[in-house]
Amino acid sequence: MNNSDYLLNNEQLLEVFTLTKTATAIHVSEDAVIQTANDAMLRIWDKDKSVIGKSLADALPELREQPFIGLFKRVWNEGITISGNDTPADIAVDGKLQTFYFDFEYRAIKNDQGKTLCILHTATDVTDRFLKKEAIIHAREKEEALLREQEINEELAAANEELSAINEELQQTQENLYELNNELEDRISERTRDLSQANVELRYSELKINDILNQLPSPVVVLRGSTFIIEMVNQAILSFWNKSHSEVIGKPMLEVFPELAAQIFPTLWKKVLETGEPVFNRETPIYYAADDGTKRQHFVDYFYKPLTELDGTRTGVLATLIDVTHKIEANKQLEENQVSLQKLNEELSAINEEMTASNEELLVTNEALADSKESLVKKVNELAASEARFISMVTQAPVAITVLKTSDLIIDIVNERMLEIWGKTPDIQGKPLALAMPELEGQPFLQILSDVLNSGEPYYGSESKAQIVRNGELIQGYFNFICQPIKDDTGAVTSVLQVVNEITEQVDIRIELLKAEKMMDLAITAAKLGSWHIHPVTKELKYNAMLAKLFGYEGTENMTYAQAIGQVVEEHRDRITQEINNAINNGGDYDITYAQRRFNDNEVIWLRSLGKITPGDDGNLSLFSGFVMDITEMKKDEQRKNDFIGMVSHELKTPLTSLNGYIQMLMSKAKKSEDVFAISALDVAIKQVKKMTSMINGFLNISRLESGKILLNKSHFRLDELIQATAQESRLLDPGHTVTIFADQAVDVFADYDKISNVVSNLLSNAVKYSPNSHEIEVHCIVKKNLVEVSVKDYGIGIETEDLNRLFERFYRVESNNSISGFGIGLYLSAEIIDRHNGKIWAESEPDKGSTFYFTLPL
Repeated sequence: MNNSDYLLNNEQLLEVFTLTKTATAIHVSEDAVIQTANDAMLRIWDKDKSVIGKSLADALPELREQPFIGLFKRVWNEGITISGNDTPADIAVDGKLQTFYFDFEYRAIKNDQGKTLCILHTATDVTDRFLKKEAIIHAREKEEALLREQEINEELAAANEELSAINEELQQTQENLYELNNELEDRISERTRDLSQANVELRYSELKINDILNQLPSPVVVLRGSTFIIEMVNQAILSFWNKSHSEVIGKPMLEVFPELAAQIFPTLWKKVLETGEPVFNRETPIYYAADDGTKRQHFVDYFYKPLTELDGTRTGVLATLIDVTHKIEANKQLEENQVSLQKLNEELSAINEEMTASNEELLVTNEALADSKESLVKKVNELAASEARFISMVTQAPVAITVLKTSDLIIDIVNERMLEIWGKTPDIQGKPLALAMPELEGQPFLQILSDVLNSGEPYYGSESKAQIVRNGELIQGYFNFICQPIKDDTGAVTSVLQVVNEITEQVDIRIELLKAEKMMDLAITAAKLGSWHIHPVTKELKYNAMLAKLFGYEGTENMTYAQAIGQVVEEHRDRITQEINNAINNGGDYDITYAQRRFNDNEVIWLRSLGKITPGDDGNLSLFSGFVMDITEMKKDEQRKNDFIGMVSHELKTPLTSLNGYIQMLMSKAKKSEDVFAISALDVAIKQVKKMTSMINGFLNISRLESGKILLNKSHFRLDELIQATAQESRLLDPGHTVTIFADQAVDVFADYDKISNVVSNLLSNAVKYSPNSHEIEVHCIVKKNLVEVSVKDYGIGIETEDLNRLFERFYRVESNNSISGFGIGLYLSAEIIDRHNGKIWAESEPDKGSTFYFTLPL
């Protein structure tokens, strides 16, 4: 049994595929259209087979706000593999949105050209494993906390014992320090007043720095979707997290920081996302896992604001964090110092050493306050530098950006790209926009900016038409733009950030394309052409109404590619399939004439189809399209013409044979009577009869060839000997030319001797005709691997380049050579004969330098 007998067909492979235990699906296109999915995958999705053929977003709409749709698009466009472990996904099961965890892989499957054919999607539900692992981690953390608490209690007990011993020792000197105690009480009161003032100043500084920090975009993180995918971060937040950009972007927040799951923050994110109400809290503790397995604690001020789409849908959370750990530690130190001072007031009997120690503690506190103040000044300077960097970033940005403030829309910041779009100079900065650009009067943009400033809601403009004065000329352009309100910490809008992208050229091109498409549709309709499009991978067929009419297709469902190919007559079916696949795989032109049966009446019609595969936006060959025309009547006319040529040729051949006989008789008598003039005249007549016989045979051969009546009678013979014999005949017919043969070895071929002799004779005859002033003709016979190449070279008038590609067409004659006799059928017949021998024929030439005709035959 042949190994191919064991190969499974596509349906069997898909049936085996559906039985695999691993959840697997196959998707096509960047929209992740589900081509197929096994039962395990359908159970994960809680779906049935009805999702086959839908995009992933349509089949599982709950995934639209999650990162997976975007990951599929990357895999399809970039041809890469993306995988993840313990990845959360919210899936609707029994109508309820639930969170599951998966190990998954999206793998791009490519063809030989490196183009993505489909995406192999595998997934494993690891929810139980993930939850058990989280429970183990939490249990370990709780155990470690209990151990640390026990150690602290033991240290406190030891400290209490030492304190009791010191109190007993110092009690004896209490009476001697009464006067000093009074003095100390005055000093403590004075220090208490100083500390209160410091606390007020510190509180003021805190409010001031918080106000400044809330004006800045850093440190900021943008979380998207119900799984809070990290979409955007700045360097400040990365430094705070001690993470790199690649470690966090595109990942769920709780995957990067699983320790946050047991803290309050995920609950607040969900609240902001569900209610749309912002959340702002101060001095909140947050714990992160350190590299050594321990926890590092920070205190943060944070502000969570919902991110809303144009339709009101909340899609994410904008989180702004400020690390106030140092401030909390300073406050904590102050509170501890205040407790110490209170104890000193209550225990006036303490000894001088204890008072001295208290003074030292106060000194340390003062130093801490000084350090805190220095830190605040440093942060203010850092904020100023950050603001300067923001302005620099805006001015150097490659996109057009401006910041407008107050109700007068004063131009606060504007970069060079925006000035180019506006057609203005930098001196407009500080002016109201309406004054800087008076041409905006009567256009909607000033009102849009005012509405954003008043409502606090962003505005998105798409392909908006605007008239702008550039270089003194009012021009019309198209723009995409965003107007984003900028708010202070109270929520009041202080200014508007506008980002503009000019798309005039793209819109103009699209409009021109639409016009061209309309003109093309009119041309197609007028010419009664059927148009078609075939998807290179899926073979999905799209067509216009004229094609359906030409094919006689009247079905209610769309005609499929397999149905269309099935109507092609059997003798042409393999050839048309091969030509289509060749055009798709190699990107060449597609031009084929074939016969097929109409759907409605089963009548055989002749069609000519032309097409080409074109590249998509990504550079890959993605669209195979073209036209088809009905040439049935043209084919019938050709058949009638061939029948006429055959009939006339047969009718001419009979009197020509009789004429040749009479001439031969006259030649015999003339030779006997030695009539020189008659012999010369009759010799010319014999040549003309032979020429006429050759032309009639050519017409008959064309008729037989196109009616399929010319059959090849193949046998083994020496090609080099055939060339010698044919060249000798040519020398006898035209002794004025010298034919030189170059054949370095005996060449045995399996072909039709007479027809190959006809080809060689035809090429030699052409060489003679096209070299009237040159008498040298060279014939080469060379073996190259598994074929033999024959060439006939002359040094005559040559052929123009534009004529070379049409030499082998039926009845084609070079226009500049009207003085050369012939009907243009010899080369056409030669090409057909060589083609039926599975060989190739072509010509090379330069005007005034001669021509070389080649043909090859397989060995």
